[in-house]
Amino acid sequence: MINELTLAYKEHLYNQNQQRVAEQEKQYAYYVGTKDKVEDYLCEALEITYDAEDVTEMQLQYINLTKKMIDQMSVVYANPAARYLVDKNGNENKEATKSYNEIMPENINQIDKLNHRLAKLSNCSLTFVTVDKKKQLVKYVINPVYKYQIEVDEDELIGRVLYQKYYKTDVNDYKDELYVVVWTEKEHYLLDEFGQKKSVKDNKGNKNPYQILPYAVLKMSDGENFYGEGQNDLINVNEQINLLLTKLVNSDIILGTEGTTLGINLHLNKKGVEENGQRKIRTGRKHPLNIDDVREDMLSPSLQHITTDPHILEIRDFIDWYIKYIASMKGLNPSAVLAQLKDTSDYQKIMDAVDQMEMRKDDLEVCRTYEKERFEITRKVWNAHAQEFGKKEIPEDLMLKVDFAEIEIHKTPADEQAEFEFELKYNLTTPAEFLMKRNPDLDLKEAQQIIDDNLKFNQKLQKKTGIFEQMLANEAEKSKIKEPGPVKKI
Repeated sequence: MINELTLAYKEHLYNQNQQRVAEQEKQYAYYVGTKDKVEDYLCEALEITYDAEDVTEMQLQYINLTKKMIDQMSVVYANPAARYLVDKNGNENKEATKSYNEIMPENINQIDKLNHRLAKLSNCSLTFVTVDKKKQLVKYVINPVYKYQIEVDEDELIGRVLYQKYYKTDVNDYKDELYVVVWTEKEHYLLDEFGQKKSVKDNKGNKNPYQILPYAVLKMSDGENFYGEGQNDLINVNEQINLLLTKLVNSDIILGTEGTTLGINLHLNKKGVEENGQRKIRTGRKHPLNIDDVREDMLSPSLQHITTDPHILEIRDFIDWYIKYIASMKGLNPSAVLAQLKDTSDYQKIMDAVDQMEMRKDDLEVCRTYEKERFEITRKVWNAHAQEFGKKEIPEDLMLKVDFAEIEIHKTPADEQAEFEFELKYNLTTPAEFLMKRNPDLDLKEAQQIIDDNLKFNQKLQKKTGIFEQMLANEAEKSKIKEPGPVKKI
């Protein structure tokens, strides 16, 4: 009896995990816009209403609403975060900060954006912390969460991280074999298809060299399980919009306006396929309708072209409303999602920024927790390789301080000029810093050099202009001739 209950519970857990993987894989496919998978999901949805044979002849229509909305909801890393190493009193160690930022991945902000977006999509995202031995830098690897299986204890702490990967275990064998990679705090090994442990390359003792799980977790909210709930409602709306677009193009625009051929008493070859005693009739230019055995005194033999009553405007308006609805549900302004809305006033841009600021506040706390965990893992992983690279270790007595970039409120050119003049008047900025804001690719030295070069050029120009104007003035003075007075008559 106990064995049966155990087996039933394991089967329940297995089925639950398979459902979780399917949902998260679908979320990821819609976000990245994987053509084959999105089309497969769309065909499954269409076959609920339409015959599978008819679906094969449809021109599938789909849009990537998911990515557009997820990207707009993920604003914490819209601009790069600044990271400093500080002591227990909060004082920055500038030398350690410089060394730390030098070993960060070159595309760190791009990685942060992707990680945050995938967490918004599926509620959680994992960052694998390792090193790039060729570049001798820290390396952060972001994979979609559906590829992982996370085992947790009763306190929801991660015990094991598992994922599948192909390995070539024999250098003389050209065939890769699929293994399950396992990480725990103490061990790192492979499992073959029979569940037997295998070593990863030269790690014969199967030890975890870092003695810490090299995975940082960004989780947006807690749920019934470790993963929580992803954006299934957004995916559902995206799928239904794709279905409606496909119907709009095929049934209303193509069939509704192009129509089909209707033959009466023409005794053409019978159309349709016999299934369960009934004959299915298909419509469209490729499938003319043929009706025979109608009394000829009622209807003469004829060949007609008929069309349906398309509902193009109604379906289009419903799609627009559906997009506005899900946008408002996610805290977004529909004008930022629907490209056809023309409200681009300064006020509207300010309100969009306010919406983003609210979403940023909601995400800041979990992002700070994630940054702290990733830093601790990064320190362990990097220090394990620092001597090998001949680089400095990350000091154990320092902590990470992260300054997340603020959301900028839209400013008119007049507002920007007034703000710059105020800050310049009270020594809150410099012309070089103002130039760097306008061109973020410049550093302080480059910006100052541009200002110095422009100053020299303008001074020379002013000097030349002054000499030229003086010469013109002198010539005008010399050429002055007094007008003759009136001639006196004698």
